Amino acid sequence: MKNSSMHVAYFSMEFAFDDKLQNFAGGLGVLAADTMYSFADLEIPVVGVSLIYHQDDDQEKALMPEAFMKKREETIEIEIENRKIKIIIWQMDVTSKNGHTVPVFFLSSYTPENTRWDRDLTKHLYASDKYTRLGQEIILGIGGYRALKKLGYSDIKHYHMNEGHTAFLGLERLRTNGYNEEVVRAKSSFTTHTPVSAGHDYWGYPLIYQTLGNMVPQNIKNLATPDNLGMTQLAMNLSHKINSVSKRHNEVCKEMFPNHEIENITNGIYHPRWVGTAMKELFNTYLPSWEQQPEIFQTAPVVIPTEALDSARQIEKSALVEWINQMPHNFAVENPSKEDLFSPDTLTIGFARRFVPYKRPGLIFQNIDRLREIGYKKIQLVFAGKCHKNDMFCNKLQDTIRYYGRELRGQIKVIIIPDYNLEIAKHLITGVDIWLNNPFPPREASGTSGMKAALNGVLNLSILDGWWIEGLERAPLAGWGFGSNLNKKNVTNRDKFDEEELLNKLKEAIICYYDEKDMWNERMKHAISLLSYFNTHRLVHEYNNKIWNTDKTNLI
Repeated sequence: MKNSSMHVAYFSMEFAFDDKLQNFAGGLGVLAADTMYSFADLEIPVVGVSLIYHQDDDQEKALMPEAFMKKREETIEIEIENRKIKIIIWQMDVTSKNGHTVPVFFLSSYTPENTRWDRDLTKHLYASDKYTRLGQEIILGIGGYRALKKLGYSDIKHYHMNEGHTAFLGLERLRTNGYNEEVVRAKSSFTTHTPVSAGHDYWGYPLIYQTLGNMVPQNIKNLATPDNLGMTQLAMNLSHKINSVSKRHNEVCKEMFPNHEIENITNGIYHPRWVGTAMKELFNTYLPSWEQQPEIFQTAPVVIPTEALDSARQIEKSALVEWINQMPHNFAVENPSKEDLFSPDTLTIGFARRFVPYKRPGLIFQNIDRLREIGYKKIQLVFAGKCHKNDMFCNKLQDTIRYYGRELRGQIKVIIIPDYNLEIAKHLITGVDIWLNNPFPPREASGTSGMKAALNGVLNLSILDGWWIEGLERAPLAGWGFGSNLNKKNVTNRDKFDEEELLNKLKEAIICYYDEKDMWNERMKHAISLLSYFNTHRLVHEYNNKIWNTDKTNLI
């Protein structure tokens, strides 16, 4: 395929392809990478654009991307404060089993020709100082567009901006199209993932004029926002299509941005990437076309034999328990004895994600006496989350969970893994029995970890927010939901009410697991059936049909 024939250029600040490539912080990057894998499988002509972060000024410690990608001979320049900064380009190819390749280009300012200051613009993802962070977004949006032109992508049919970090792509396209806004909008689209105002980037106009100079259009305050340059608003105003990432998120977006029409395309996962080894063998036997045709998961409740599913789940769970027990330093209790170790016969609940306040990692412990009463010697809890050394909330919360674990010794086993990455996620979502999720609604735009868990026959115990509202509607047996009266509760009492409902549902789950094994097995099958819809194959079909309207013959 010639470069000039590419249909879509997909810009994203994050792509989570490998733990060693530290250019992702969470779900945004995982979703972007999963989407690329589906593009490759479905042979959709797409090119990805992002940044790569070298991590350290010492060349012996800096990330060397050569193990994952190749360095292109082509380079570009961008201007910040009238300084010319050289940008190098790395290429990673995402290749399907059928040999179709989707190229993803990663930009970096880490080259000797630049000053140390400019080299460090791409040192760390989401730099803490505003100037560097703004520089990264300039490199991604403006530099990304120039890179595609330099690489020969002369006839991109559509430019897709994944979250507001990419919005300067629109400014560069304005500049190169004679500031014709309609021309730019006609070939641009935007996905927003952030349901709270504080999560959107805003830049003071003095800093914008200082860094971009005469590249800033005269009507910038109309294109963005009057007081500060809002990246989300800029992307929206330069796009002909905008989409949210779950139905509930769509409602929130329409309240936040009432002047825009916003489509919804609910997130999904790349199912071949997140399936456990034993579950993969199960699917190969009973759902042989599952990789290419995930819609076949809909037949799981009828087609998959209970005995075979139970056997596969036991293999996955035993592998997780063995892995956990090899890390005694992560147990809440000191010097754990044999009795403190996890058991493959005990209902295992997992919670793994960013430890930020709205995720409420410690919610289940708020009424520890009732938790003890319900879960006495019947549950074991595994938490995973990575804290920055200066993140007081995260570190204090992990210490609090360890404290509760010590208080519950001999009654409920607790482990907390002080890290979270792709590898840890794969261990947990394939091996636990229940996936716990209790963010403060409506702050969960979608979430995808619960989808990955469901793929592996894990039941969700989740607040009704994000994707799970749709998930539970599609398969009521796939788990439990709580927090249904989210618009009626006093915010100050939200935690109390939610924890009470959470523990009520947990009690139901415990009874089902130990006393209603046939129903538990049926629930696992229905959880798997959710992947007939919540997959990135379906997602990219929807993007193509609702947003991009590219040649549908490319989807055959």
